[in-house]
Amino acid sequence: MLSRSFQAWSNAVIVVYGREGIGKTSLIRQFVKDKPYVYYQARELSELEQSRYFEEKKKELLQAVEKQKVCFIVDEFDLMQKGCKTFFAGFSEFMTGLPKGRVLTLLVSSAVQWVENSMVADMGAMAAEVTSFIKLREFTFMEMVDRFPDSTTEECIVIYGILGGVPGYLKLWNPKETVRKNILRILLEDTGALHREAGRFLKTALRELPFYSTILSVLAEDEPKLNYLYNRTQFSRAKISVYIKNLMQLDVAAKLFSYEPEKRDTIQKGLYGITDSFLQFWYKLIYPNLSELSMLSPEEFYARYIKDHLDEVVEKAYIKVCREFLELMNQYNRLPAKFGSFGSLYGKSGFVPLIARSEAGELLVGGCKWSKKPMNVQDFEKFLKDVEQAGREADYYYLFSREGFTTDLMTMVNNIDNIQCIDLEEM
Repeated sequence: MLSRSFQAWSNAVIVVYGREGIGKTSLIRQFVKDKPYVYYQARELSELEQSRYFEEKKKELLQAVEKQKVCFIVDEFDLMQKGCKTFFAGFSEFMTGLPKGRVLTLLVSSAVQWVENSMVADMGAMAAEVTSFIKLREFTFMEMVDRFPDSTTEECIVIYGILGGVPGYLKLWNPKETVRKNILRILLEDTGALHREAGRFLKTALRELPFYSTILSVLAEDEPKLNYLYNRTQFSRAKISVYIKNLMQLDVAAKLFSYEPEKRDTIQKGLYGITDSFLQFWYKLIYPNLSELSMLSPEEFYARYIKDHLDEVVEKAYIKVCREFLELMNQYNRLPAKFGSFGSLYGKSGFVPLIARSEAGELLVGGCKWSKKPMNVQDFEKFLKDVEQAGREADYYYLFSREGFTTDLMTMVNNIDNIQCIDLEEM
C-alpha cells in the first residue's frame, strides 16, 4: 500500500499506527531507504518549541519537493495536537500549498485508542484528507519463528508464550541463553528491560492504571464471566465493560465467543480473557507476587513462582500456535475439507481448544496438550467427552501434543483415517 501510494499521482496521507514496540519505525525506515524523505519526531514540548523544530522540517520539505517526490513522516504526530490544538488546521493549510503528486505524508502514532476514538474529531477538516489507515499488529507465530532460526519449535513456543509477537520485546531475547536466564535478565532483575514494562505500557495508553491492573490480574486467573469480575473487583458492571472495551482496543484482551452447538445450553457465554502473551505472563505469575519479587533474589523468585508454573501460561500460546497451523493448512487446502474460521468451545463441563465447521456441515475438532508427558488414552477419552458438548460426533480429529503420544494411544488411532496425531516436529 505504501509503495502504491508513493507512486500514485496524488498527495496521499496515510496514518500508520500500533502499540509501542510493534515495529512502526522499522517499517518506515525500510520503506524510505531508497526514497527521498523528510522525517520529524514529535516530542512533548511547549507549543512554541514544537513549532520551532517543526518549521525547520517544513522548510526542508519545501526545498526537497522542488526536485522530486518526497515522503514526509511525522512520527508520534498525536503529540503535536496535545500541545497545540490548532496544529491540524495549520498543517492542513500547509499541505494544501504543496505541489500536486509530490508528497506522500505518513502520520505515525502509538496512541491506538486516540487514533481509533478521537483522531477524526481532533483533526477537523484535515480528517477528510486521510487516504488510508495501516494498523500494525503483533507477529504471528510463523512470522516470529523467523527471528529465531536456530531455535527449536518448542523453544519458539516458549518464547511466544512469554513475550508474544511484539518485535520490540522479541529483540531482547537471547536464544543462546536458557529460558531461565532470559527471564531473570529481562523481567526479574531490577534493571531488566521489561521489569516495569507492563505498567509503563498501560500508562502510555490508558488512564486509571490501578483499575486496569485489577481487571487484568483477575482475567489472568482464567477466562472469567462478567459476573465473576464484578464480584471479585466490586467495580460496577458498566465500568468493567468500559475497561474491557479499552483493553480490547489495545488488542490485549477480548470477549471470548464460544462455538455454538445446536444445544446452546451446554456452553458458557460472556467470557473474557487476556490475548497479549506478555501481559498474561506478567499478571499470572509476577504481578500477584510483587511483594516477594522485591524481597527475594531473582533466582529465588524464579524457582518459587515461575519454574513450575510456566507451562500454564505457555499452554495458551500453544493453542494459538496449533490454531495458526490448522488455519494455514486450511488456507493451502491441506485439510480434508474447506473450513470456516477456527474457534474454541467453552463448555460448562469441558473445553475444546479448536473447532471449525465446513460449508457442508462437517465438524473438525482439535485437542492440545502442553505437558512434559505424552498424550495418552485417558487424555483422548477426556477430549472425546468434552467434544460431546458440540451435540454430535466430529468428522475429523486433530491431536497436538508437545511430547508426542503414548504407544497405547497410537495403537488405538493408528488405523482410524479421521484422526491425525501431530507432534512438534510436524509443525
